[in-house]
Amino acid sequence: MSRLPDDFSASAQDRDPAFELHERDNPIPWPLIAVVLALVVWGAVTLWLDAQASETGTAKNVADPGSDQTIMESADGATLFGDYCATCHQANGSGIRAAIPPLDGSRYVTADADVPITILLRGIAGPIEVKGEIYTGRMPTFGPTLDDGQIARILTYIRASWSNSADEISPDQVAARRAGLGDAATLPLDGGSELEELFAIPTNAPAPEADR
Repeated sequence: MSRLPDDFSASAQDRDPAFELHERDNPIPWPLIAVVLALVVWGAVTLWLDAQASETGTAKNVADPGSDQTIMESADGATLFGDYCATCHQANGSGIRAAIPPLDGSRYVTADADVPITILLRGIAGPIEVKGEIYTGRMPTFGPTLDDGQIARILTYIRASWSNSADEISPDQVAARRAGLGDAATLPLDGGSELEELFAIPTNAPAPEADR
């Protein structure tokens, strides 16, 4: 193999002043350029799509967060009872003596389904006798607060808890009763006297002061 002399460059320049020592052009293959460009475009598109998905997800979370309402709709009867009823009626359904009537063993709880549905929808603002005791406290109107499914789950839980044993209540039953009550669905019951009038449930509750 021949070897260029050390003074080759100088000798060549002496013979040709325009001579420049350089390597031959070695261009990058077009297929490789095409692959690189495709990867760049793919990466840019992927980043853009990710950004759009992130913005959409954020907007969805703002518009429809995992709110209390959403969580509550999936809660079971025991949880709903704990949230809405246990503070007054106690976790064991015993109520508070001389203030809040018990649910355990109450004839109103285990009566025909329309009775407890009506009580929960309308609430009570009048004296009512439960297990030999008279209670005059006011029960909130839950019709505007709870939907048919929530009311059904609460009542089904109460009717099957402690010493109670009664059929479960369906959302359809609650919906039918709500529709049947019409405008009265948000008016509190006048205690045991109105329950007796509506459902023929005997009561020993005293009449309101105005009626005496």
